Amino acid sequence: MYETVIKKLHSAYSVAVFMHVNPDGDCVSSSLALYTYLTNAGKQVHCFLEENNKIRDNLAFLPHIDVINKDSFKAYDLGIAVDCAAASRMGPSSYKKFLKCDDQIGIDHHMGNTPFVETMILEPKAASTTQILYKLLKEYDPKYIDNDVATLLYAGLITDSGGLSFSSTTSETMHVAAELSDYGVDIYMLNRKLSKDTKLNVFQLTNRVLSKAAFYYDNRVGIISFLQEDFDATGTTTEETEGIINEIIDIIGVKIAIAVSAMDAHAYKVGIRTKDGVDASACAAYFGGGGHFNAGGCRIYADYETTISKLLKMAGEMLDA
Repeated sequence: MYETVIKKLHSAYSVAVFMHVNPDGDCVSSSLALYTYLTNAGKQVHCFLEENNKIRDNLAFLPHIDVINKDSFKAYDLGIAVDCAAASRMGPSSYKKFLKCDDQIGIDHHMGNTPFVETMILEPKAASTTQILYKLLKEYDPKYIDNDVATLLYAGLITDSGGLSFSSTTSETMHVAAELSDYGVDIYMLNRKLSKDTKLNVFQLTNRVLSKAAFYYDNRVGIISFLQEDFDATGTTTEETEGIINEIIDIIGVKIAIAVSAMDAHAYKVGIRTKDGVDASACAAYFGGGGHFNAGGCRIYADYETTISKLLKMAGEMLDA
């Protein structure tokens, strides 16, 4: 499949790169790395994110972040969906643009991916989409990989692998990280900005929700909730809840950690982290979501009490499986 994708990249002049809704570090980094690399190769490239979606504050420093949704053509030779596990993840407007491209490809690493194009590179064992991209771009032509491209690829790699600490981290992941570092990537800066630096109000939100954490099934399941009152009290939003769930899954004995974040009174974004053999993607799939073996997510459209009840029922079944 790499050979097929490379042929399509070679033959295309105008390229549109599409992200998934609520993009994480891997998705944003993958898109911008493709933009930078293909621009270096002399192509016309534009990046698209579904309207009304926000780039997380901690990603604002990434190279070329300002190109997202900046320009647009009426038609493109090639559309590339990155880090998208399903067509719906692009959002309706972006997917419509994607289908209008003369040709389409997808590049992803999600275990529950539902292929929506004929040409797709799908490697569920890769720690990030940027891990796949590095191999692809190096095979296409390594001379177009510069410091910006390498920085973006490394950023995606460490955000989706938990700083090279998740179970998805393999010898290949470490090898890719080592090669990218040779391009002069500022590893300290990336780790600091992507996983360490915390705004005071986010720190206050963290303390607030962790103090109310609830545990079930002999403390094997932990749940934290981000309610509108928590966001109002700290001046934060649901986009700033990223990573707090790890405080729960790191507790000895907890096998399933769940973060419930209010979107409105009858809609909740759910993040799931697991360990000790429990499949997070299967937990998320219970509600139509997906992800990786130790990290997944979904949305539940119900009131808060019903949402918690549904999640506890799922967790109990997963623990008994």
